[in-house]
Amino acid sequence: MMGTNIPSTLAQARSLTLYAGQWLDLIDFRAHAGAVVFSPSMSTYHDMLDPSATDAARLEACRAMRHHVLRRAEAEHLDGEATHARLRPVDPYGLRWRTTPDGATLETIACLLSAAIGIFELNRDG
Repeated sequence: MMGTNIPSTLAQARSLTLYAGQWLDLIDFRAHAGAVVFSPSMSTYHDMLDPSATDAARLEACRAMRHHVLRRAEAEHLDGEATHARLRPVDPYGLRWRTTPDGATLETIACLLSAAIGIFELNRDG
C-alpha cells in the first residue's frame, strides 16, 4: 500500500481496540444475560487491553467481541423499533434512531471494533 505508514496505522488499530475494550468495561458488557461481565476474568479483556498483547490476539479478540456486540445491538434495535412504533415520536425527517441508548452505545463500539479489524487485516495481508 503506497504511502501508508504501517506503524501509525497499527497504532491506530491498537488504540481503537483499547477504546472498544474500555467501553465494554465501562458498560459492564455481557454477551447474553447468563454470561460473565467483560472483565479481567476473560482472555479477550487482556487481549484487548494489555499493552503487551500481540496484534494477532487483538484481532481475534475484536472479531469475537464484535460478534457478541452486534448480536446485542440487534436485540436493542428490535426493542427500539417496538418503542418507536408504540410511541410514534415526531420525526419529520425520518432520522431518529430506532434503537435504545444501549443499542446506540453498542453500535458505536461495533464501529470501533470493525475499524480496528479492518486495519489489522489490511496490515496482516500487506
